[in-house]
Amino acid sequence: AYQADKGHCNVPRQWRDNPQLGVWVNNQRVEKRKFDQSKRAKIRPEHVGRLDGIGFEWHPVANLWDQRFGELQAYQADKGDCNVPQRWPENPQLGTWVHQQRTEKRKFDRSERARITPERIERLDGIGFE
Repeated sequence: AYQADKGHCNVPRQWRDNPQLGVWVNNQRVEKRKFDQSKRAKIRPEHVGRLDGIGFEWHPVANLWDQRFGELQAYQADKGDCNVPQRWPENPQLGTWVHQQRTEKRKFDRSERARITPERIERLDGIGFE
């Protein structure tokens, strides 16, 4: 029902309409990480296969990063730079994301704890991100 309505399986962990579903989805991701690490997990391979079959995203944050990166590439190809305004009306989420990437990159450059990897910095640098 959620997938048919929303077009995806990324149920928020604290979804007000059905909190139990949000918790269940999160638990599946936790158990799949255990399974992938060969740890004792409560998810079986056939359940993983069934969830894969409906387009379940095991790593939605990573997938969202890739989606925003693709949007930034399109912006760069169109505008010639990566200077997306933070409150860009055409895609406010991209503006916010770009601001967050700059903030995290500055932290990384100062050897502070940052939520950006060297690989992602390399990808951003590769398209002229400053």
